[in-house]
Amino acid sequence: MKLAIFNRFTTSISRTETHTFFMPNIEYLLTAEFHVDKGPTLVYQHPSPLPGIDNLAFLPELMLPDQIHKRSEDYTLFLLHRNTSTGEFQYLNDRAVCEPEPYYLYTIVNNVSDDQTRRGSIIKSISIITKLTFFKNFKPLLMICLDIYFKTNNYKCLADLYNAVNIKNFTLVSNKSMSLIKRLLITSILDLPINDKIYSDEAFRNRLLGTREAINDDLFIRKDLSYNSIVKFNAMNIPIRVPMVELPDTIGDYLNPTNLNFKPNLIHLLTARLVTELYNNELTIYGLQTPPIIVLINALLTGKRVIFLSYENSSGYIIDSILLALKLITGGGILTGFFSNYNIFPMIDVSKIDLLEKCDSYLAGTINPFFKNNDKLWDVLYDLDANEFHLSTQTSSASGESQLKNSIISEDAKFLSNLQLSLFNYNDDLTTIQLIFRRHINEIIRIMLSSKNFNTSMLPTNKELILLMDGIGYCWGSDANKLVELSCYQVVSAKFQTLLYEGVFEYTLLLPNLANELNLMIDLQYHLQSINVLSDRKNEREVWFNLLKFLISGKSLEVFLLITYLIPPSSSTSLQSSSMHGGSLTIFDKNKGIEILLINLFNSDDQVKSNILMILQELQDNHLCGWCLDKFLKGNLIYEIALRELQEK
Repeated sequence: MKLAIFNRFTTSISRTETHTFFMPNIEYLLTAEFHVDKGPTLVYQHPSPLPGIDNLAFLPELMLPDQIHKRSEDYTLFLLHRNTSTGEFQYLNDRAVCEPEPYYLYTIVNNVSDDQTRRGSIIKSISIITKLTFFKNFKPLLMICLDIYFKTNNYKCLADLYNAVNIKNFTLVSNKSMSLIKRLLITSILDLPINDKIYSDEAFRNRLLGTREAINDDLFIRKDLSYNSIVKFNAMNIPIRVPMVELPDTIGDYLNPTNLNFKPNLIHLLTARLVTELYNNELTIYGLQTPPIIVLINALLTGKRVIFLSYENSSGYIIDSILLALKLITGGGILTGFFSNYNIFPMIDVSKIDLLEKCDSYLAGTINPFFKNNDKLWDVLYDLDANEFHLSTQTSSASGESQLKNSIISEDAKFLSNLQLSLFNYNDDLTTIQLIFRRHINEIIRIMLSSKNFNTSMLPTNKELILLMDGIGYCWGSDANKLVELSCYQVVSAKFQTLLYEGVFEYTLLLPNLANELNLMIDLQYHLQSINVLSDRKNEREVWFNLLKFLISGKSLEVFLLITYLIPPSSSTSLQSSSMHGGSLTIFDKNKGIEILLINLFNSDDQVKSNILMILQELQDNHLCGWCLDKFLKGNLIYEIALRELQEK
């Protein structure tokens, strides 16, 4: 994978320069004159001019954030889309003519004092344009190069960095050969010592990732479930971390988030207030008491225009908050399409109002307070400084005109409770918190698709798919609960389904995606939960028989194990004592789905126990599933003894 170089700017308040990298197919360099009074100015591109640069008139302003003169350093991010017919880059994505994946324009900005300039400082920046989602890991290299450029004002360092990065191979063979289901599974296994096993056992690692030898000569394994590569630049060996498993719509490494502000920004979001007298039936589903994090999730699920604003904080702070919102809503690969179809503008200014007006949906960040008083431009505005959510008067009605407010549904209540417990009581690691997101987004989508009985025709397919057993979608304990909770999300569901059918979003776990090699389908999550939730268990024997029938191969076994991890605890009261596992107290001490399976080793029906034994045997015969099951059993002695006794019989 090749990277790119490209460059520089100026502001009228102080001397400013910006440099940028770009995926190179051309071999020419471009330089531009620097004029202090002309504002941000692109002055140098390597190895050639950026295709479409004439149509990207405000690119320098976007790369250099407002108020940069107040800070010693900052960063910005922007997404560009490449037109396949012209080869040029553009701001807005056009699915008909643009490449499916965006390019990331990542800029590091420095502000250095200089008494010789008008405002007493020089502002320079350097940028990369790349498709690599772990672009933030290049920051050390960019900072070194920028420091050299400050001292020498010589563009040669940019070409040197360009060459140093582009001779490296950051390709992950595993991400080409590994299914998305398996990647989701690996990134969901958090209560097992998988990190140590992958790090210390090369044979296990290669088999897990589907590689027979080292990933490539430029990468070597780290203990935190990622790889290192060494880039030689400026007579130094600079380590660059490369995520071992990449997921769609995920910036950086899902297992090891590179953003150290992730947790404090999440706490900030959880403590935000909804400051409005307005009501929107797709957003304020619980009236004016709707938690802001639920307002934000619903806004993104229904394609709203959302702005994050901060005048007092840096551009980087705003962008990190935008990336947090995306990590929340995507669930790390459960719901995808945002970076390609939703219109993401991590940083924008008033020069781009015409761009926003063309978008029915967007998520944007800004430093300019102008936007707060112009609610025609947005549906939801999150004021990060005041920690307040605002609704637009243009798309909402007075609260007095609203209908009767809903009681909070059990899934939203569990999500908020578990998230708060994980953050405030147990201080769980970031990957644990992210799995809470993954489970919640999956459950909410299942609720919204259940209103149409989780229609299996939602995904076009040429295969003749066979549904093994009726029972699809979210599993409610009673029809009364189902009616109440579906009505709560009825309007949200209708808009979300429209966006799903139009291809704006893609739901990874749509039932046809989970069919096995014989084209057999069964809603594993529904039936596992039905055994635990429904009082009428007359078809219990049928459920286990059909589950066994579905588990015919490695693919279906990995689907099964993933689903067991995605079943959330029934409530926050299901927490177990940490002494059982020798670790910190966490809501992930139990894999709820696996426990539903293993507890039936004590079932009174011998036919059920026989099916459970055969299911466990299938799991044990699979490389990854068998290893996970073995570790779970060793931590739950009562199940291990029960299994051994039944096998001996």
